[in-house]
Amino acid sequence: MRKNIIYTIVVGIILYFSMNKKMRDKGVTTIKKWIDVIRNSESFPIEEAGVPEVDNIENAKMVDEGSQFGVEYYNRIKEGE
Repeated sequence: MRKNIIYTIVVGIILYFSMNKKMRDKGVTTIKKWIDVIRNSESFPIEEAGVPEVDNIENAKMVDEGSQFGVEYYNRIKEGE
């Protein structure tokens, strides 16, 4: 249901920008600028995914300690076999 609403809004925006040439050219220019910004950005969120938050170090420690749960569980299961 939510996807249908988003698709409808996107199509509406595209149709609105394509109504006249001036608006269409402005929309194309804006999209090209966004694409250039994305391509030229120096860091992507995936590159920063493993970097802990420095503003709240307690949460970073908690996440770091909790991340071993899956590994320890796997090791216990393997040892039991």
